[in-house]
Amino acid sequence: MSLLFAALALDALFSSATLAGSHTGALVIDASSAKVVYARHADDAFIPASTIKLIVGSVALDRLGEGFTYTTKLTTDGDALYVEGGGDPLLAQKDVDDAAATVAALDLHAFAGGLHADVRRYQNASRYPDGWQIDDLAYDYGAPVSALNFNENVVHLAVTGNANPTDPPTIVFTPDIAPPCLQTRVDAGITEPFLSIAADERGNAGYGLWDCTVVNGSFTPGKTETFDASVLQPELFALQAFQRAFAAHGITVTVPAYPAYLTDANGRVLWTHQSPPLSTLLADMWQPSDNFLAESLLDEIGLTGGSNRFDTRGQGIDVETNWLRGIGVDPTTLTIVDGSGMSAYDRVTPRALVAILAHDWNGPHRGTVLAALPMAGKSGTLEDAFKNTPLAGKVIAKTGTSNHTRTLAGYLSTPHGTYIFALLVNDWMDRGPGSAARLRAFQQAFLTRIRDGASGV
Repeated sequence: MSLLFAALALDALFSSATLAGSHTGALVIDASSAKVVYARHADDAFIPASTIKLIVGSVALDRLGEGFTYTTKLTTDGDALYVEGGGDPLLAQKDVDDAAATVAALDLHAFAGGLHADVRRYQNASRYPDGWQIDDLAYDYGAPVSALNFNENVVHLAVTGNANPTDPPTIVFTPDIAPPCLQTRVDAGITEPFLSIAADERGNAGYGLWDCTVVNGSFTPGKTETFDASVLQPELFALQAFQRAFAAHGITVTVPAYPAYLTDANGRVLWTHQSPPLSTLLADMWQPSDNFLAESLLDEIGLTGGSNRFDTRGQGIDVETNWLRGIGVDPTTLTIVDGSGMSAYDRVTPRALVAILAHDWNGPHRGTVLAALPMAGKSGTLEDAFKNTPLAGKVIAKTGTSNHTRTLAGYLSTPHGTYIFALLVNDWMDRGPGSAARLRAFQQAFLTRIRDGASGV
């Protein structure tokens, strides 16, 4: 069929029962000619969810380069040790162990001045972007970003009910570092345990008003519930990890209860660590849709935007705005509040997403982008999508999922060429058994119609 006729068939898909009451938009273009194949509300503003990560990743490629790495350093002034945070979002236990082994090999075994964090690299007025929901902040996907991170600022909790169900449960931490502020609340009226954030008795205390993780619920004796909890004081979490690694190598150093996190770290460099390159980090972000990496990249992008070091997140958004203008997107049609799409205030048009993807397709980073994005039936958040269909391996795209929002934007490969698309659904109210499958079936039908129209079937 002709693409014009196929467009009429595409229109009919949006009358699907699963989309009743929803706000839908789409734009499809031919990658080689930029000709519009199909458009529906292409200039409406939509909640993008995680498809907004296409912006931060693409801007990072252009502004930082594929070979960019985060750098973490350990320095000493002869009395104290300083961990100079370079923003590495993937600093892990093996890296901390390597730092301790390196210092031990230098025959240094005691630092009377203690262990401190230099986190001057990123400075923001608040831990969290505007529009993040407090319900999300206690969990791993809502972990705050710092210039000094460890284990993606997440601790795994295994919570086991005691013999007397009204007694506090037993909690085991992995890594074995208890959050500075952790409370448990036993409530027989709550059937499903959950995490939440409570105002700590210290009030602000330099960390922000909401800085205490609370485990709530009714806990069955002997039954273990597991949670991946965000760490609300990431600098202290990282310092404690370093302290334990040093102790294991015979190095004595203390961590102040409330470290001066803006320490000026000048002195002898004892250890330096480089993160994986941006080309690898993009896959780490886009494939599982990692919010933490997206927010880290936004702060890093901010450092390329000027001298205002007191709002690196805001500077990052300014850099993104200017970049979008440079590729032909009117920034006034978007609202960008964060890097991850967690904010309820983010808004993006289908036309903007397609423009970003077209820029990547026509630029020097095409191969890196295609390798980093999820592939239908193969990898990332699309691993289980469109399996055993002609779309498997042919759709490479970023997904977006939040309450009442399902978005998909990327590339569709056909025997007759590649198509760039954005398909956004907001106010999606279908609920109950099978709703996810019904929405996926709609996406499959949409992309299949594009493929069949392109093939002249």
